[in-house]
Amino acid sequence: MARLSSRTRFLLIALLLAAWAWRLSSLDAQSLWRDEIDSLRFATRPLAQVLGNFTRPGENGPLFFLALRPWLALSGETEYALRFPSAFFGLLALPLLFVWGRRLFGLSIALLATLLLAANPYHLWYSQEAKMYAVVVVAAMLDLWVFMRAIEKGGWLRWALWLLITSLSFYLHVMTVLLVPLQITWLLLNPRWRPRWRSFGLAVLLLFLPYVPLVWWQWKLFTDPNFSTGHRFAPLAEILQRLAQSQIQGIPPRPHALLYAAPIFLLLAALFLSRRFRLARKLTLVWWFLPALGIYFISLQTPIFLDRYLIFTLPAMMLLLAAGAWLAAQENRWVAVVLIVLLLSFQLWQGWQQTTSAWKADFRAAAAYVEPRRQADDLTLFLIPYIRFNYQYYDPPPYAWAEAPYANRDSDIEQLPGRLASIVSGYDGVWLVESEAAFYDRDGLIKAWLDEHGEATDEAQFALVRVTHYALE
Repeated sequence: MARLSSRTRFLLIALLLAAWAWRLSSLDAQSLWRDEIDSLRFATRPLAQVLGNFTRPGENGPLFFLALRPWLALSGETEYALRFPSAFFGLLALPLLFVWGRRLFGLSIALLATLLLAANPYHLWYSQEAKMYAVVVVAAMLDLWVFMRAIEKGGWLRWALWLLITSLSFYLHVMTVLLVPLQITWLLLNPRWRPRWRSFGLAVLLLFLPYVPLVWWQWKLFTDPNFSTGHRFAPLAEILQRLAQSQIQGIPPRPHALLYAAPIFLLLAALFLSRRFRLARKLTLVWWFLPALGIYFISLQTPIFLDRYLIFTLPAMMLLLAAGAWLAAQENRWVAVVLIVLLLSFQLWQGWQQTTSAWKADFRAAAAYVEPRRQADDLTLFLIPYIRFNYQYYDPPPYAWAEAPYANRDSDIEQLPGRLASIVSGYDGVWLVESEAAFYDRDGLIKAWLDEHGEATDEAQFALVRVTHYALE
């Protein structure tokens, strides 16, 4: 590739600085939600337990938790420190996407795709969440790049590097296994790469042999009739729709349908306008579509789809939108400019909403409300039990607390009054902290019992969290 001009370098650096500032400025705007608290808990377990997760069926992302461990030991366990690695990898994704865009489509589309990713509210969200998803985006782009170089240049060192990065990706998130069928399809689509199929086949064999025991364990888990992921089955059309919507709009609720006109037009332009970049467009479309197809087939056995599991397809979406804008500009520059301005304005607005409104369960505000009001003879009761980890991050004991009993089975409902009476025995008041309560008590039986045996004297509602104080009779 030719060297970048000073103007291009200036634009790229300015874009990276702006994206970095946006990600860091609101890094602790949201309260930690339960998945982020899990990252903290899993990373700070005894080392033997953290290492044991690498071979334990059903575990996902053990490498992320292991890598997070020394960082937390160095930086502390604040919200900012916990999320900083995600922000760093969120920034690192931008130059990587620029390299990919330049390789596939050329300089102009590479810059535009990088701009779109910098402004993308979905990428912003996961660049500010203490989970592995921002890292997965970077790992996937690196893995695909090393694959391409190994296919084009050959050499055992390149294939060894591919084996290493692919293996690490598996341990970052189990769904990155879908990168392998994606690469197989790329090999078939590009006539210049097909002569290397023997080398790639040998590398894939060497890749999967060490994982045969893990594949067997995971298969036994997936086929266990008692195993459930908690996700409902989604048809392929719904998977594609939800994935596209998330990657365009981010986390806030779906806006007016007219706001999708610009990205839809750009995607159609990328797919059908002109014959330029025919192979590049095929490779990029497969990058976005094939993992969704793979997760659909997995879901036929065990429903498993969540849009964030396929976040490594986000760079492909940005490349398609940028290519669509460039191709549209060849027909009418001003139409393309208007569409890009509309898309960027929409995404910046969505990103601003994410950073100025509480979208995650706000245990930080709930704890700040309860802690100064709690009396020595009060019990704090958590419904659902798991939220105690979130709440106690902001309001750590010592104080009396208990987990609410399960109330969604007939056998448990019969015992509920006696169990609740035993739990609250000896206390004058109860602070009920509720979030996602329907998972444990869809009919509100626990709150009804407290209403019957006490008087609600204080109540406050926060984002996805409600706290109520009962003076017991």
